[in-house]
Amino acid sequence: MHRRTALTFMGACLLPGLGTPASAATGRNPRILVGFAAGGSSDIMARLMADKLSSALGGSFIVINKPGANGNIAAAEVARAEPDGATFYLGSFNNPVNQAADRKLPFDFMRDFVPVGTISYLSNVLLVSNRLPVGNVQELLDYARKNPGKVSFGSSGAGSSQHMSGELFKYLGKVDLNHIPYNGSAPAMTDLIGGQIDMLFDNMPTALAQVKAGRVKALAVTSKARAPQLPDVPTVAEAGLPDFEVRSFFALYAPKGTPGAQIASVNAAMNRALQEPSVRQRLLDVGAEAAGGSPEQLRALTESEVKKWRNVIREAGIQLLD
Repeated sequence: MHRRTALTFMGACLLPGLGTPASAATGRNPRILVGFAAGGSSDIMARLMADKLSSALGGSFIVINKPGANGNIAAAEVARAEPDGATFYLGSFNNPVNQAADRKLPFDFMRDFVPVGTISYLSNVLLVSNRLPVGNVQELLDYARKNPGKVSFGSSGAGSSQHMSGELFKYLGKVDLNHIPYNGSAPAMTDLIGGQIDMLFDNMPTALAQVKAGRVKALAVTSKARAPQLPDVPTVAEAGLPDFEVRSFFALYAPKGTPGAQIASVNAAMNRALQEPSVRQRLLDVGAEAAGGSPEQLRALTESEVKKWRNVIREAGIQLLD
């Protein structure tokens, strides 16, 4: 069931220089489509930004969860939407990966979407079930080598940062792991806690609470440097795989043809929000880092991710099934 949440109208006045809100221009409230289930990292980022955009631009930005196909069901709907400034897509790591893998999709992400702005950067955390008899990365690698094909790892879908983290771990660690895709990180986490899967590279925002509650074990983080939220947890590179690094991001995109004035309006409101101490702290609290910047910078980021993961996919022989 698609979950729709209308965020409360926080203020009708426009900030100087931000232009006309989409609700006034189109006669309907703008919406942000999220390709994953409610409760996951994508959902958290979309709702935080929707609340701030509602306050800044007037009207209510509505978050709509349409999980499935690693975010591509929602992306396809946005690609088909009228480019009137009333429809946005919460994009992330999975989109350039799908592009890099040349998946057969009803849209071309680089052609059919225009960048709006980057919300946040974050690393993943390598988590294992409390039932798995390992306490660090080396013990996990040893266990997986002794049990080829029997250790399972979950993800929010093929091509997601969770999936690609697991594939890179398999490739660099020379282990055989069984991938179990879900329609979001929240149901994957539920099965990790319950012991239905053995491991999960989850986004920091949804991993932190479960780690702190002791429901799962954190073995490593996927970034170059240790995360300030988990200072005692090493990086995967420190723990034995020196070439390992995965960094995710969340950003807003719009359908190709969306008026530049609308893109500039939303981008300016995003950047103002991401400078607010309360917003930056909220992101830190959930394990993310405030980003911001121009649409051009987001385009450059997206293009660089496509290039990086195309090389990894080809070298490691990773296949993303359509």
